[in-house]
Amino acid sequence: MVDRVDPDSLSRELASMRELIDGHANVQRMLDLAADEADRRALQQEKSTLMAWRVSGAFGVLALAAMLVAAGSVATAMRPAPVPKILVVDKADGVVHPLMSLTEFQLSPEESTIRRNVTTFVVAREGYSYEQADTHYYTTAAFLSPQLQGQWAQLWDKENRESPPNKYKKDRRVRIKVGAITVLRNGLGAAIGARASFSRIEQVNDVSDGRPTNWIATISFHWVNQPTNEQDRRINDLGWEVTDYVSDRDLIVGKQGSAEAAPVSSQDSSTSGMALVRPHSNQEVRQ
Repeated sequence: MVDRVDPDSLSRELASMRELIDGHANVQRMLDLAADEADRRALQQEKSTLMAWRVSGAFGVLALAAMLVAAGSVATAMRPAPVPKILVVDKADGVVHPLMSLTEFQLSPEESTIRRNVTTFVVAREGYSYEQADTHYYTTAAFLSPQLQGQWAQLWDKENRESPPNKYKKDRRVRIKVGAITVLRNGLGAAIGARASFSRIEQVNDVSDGRPTNWIATISFHWVNQPTNEQDRRINDLGWEVTDYVSDRDLIVGKQGSAEAAPVSSQDSSTSGMALVRPHSNQEVRQ
């Protein structure tokens, strides 16, 4: 148990201490100095503690930054090296074509379909060979609007001296190589046309006759849902219909030339025995 303090005794002790302080003037000053020293030490201890926390926080931030830099260095070191770019230069015309992997060149299904149709159409429309004449004719017609199909049939009429069969005969061919394709869109983002670059070269008995010429094909198209026969559906199964087509010489690559509506040849010869029919007919090209 704690002994109880006698109030009288405590009062006497305080009174005697007060007498001692009053009798000695320096005692009060010493007590004041002791109190000031205690306050100073407490304030210094508080400042030291605050400084220690600041230094620890600064070192913590530096350590975190160092860890992030190290992690970034490790991630960079583990990252695979970029695939080198491969450029192919066409020796015939000096045009440079970059080669891209399928991973780098990802397209939407719509744009992929348009590019494939443009390539198929331009090759069939501008190219020619006697053995594949019916393929060129029917493939092109399968993509054309009804109005353009009529013009196409007139161009290939056997009575037309400018028709490809009458110009090129059996020994002359026209080879087409399609290059870059750009899909043209309206303000709403819908595809309404395409622009394709292609090179054209004529061959006689499989030997090149002259240098290749470069062209730009501009195509306007839309999508239709019209009944078609089985032959056309195998070629144009999604209803991609060309409403306008123009091909012009590429003046940037080729220095001379003008617009060309159909394959032409510098060689004139007599009319051949090949007869072609209008589009959407079940007949085949016969000699």
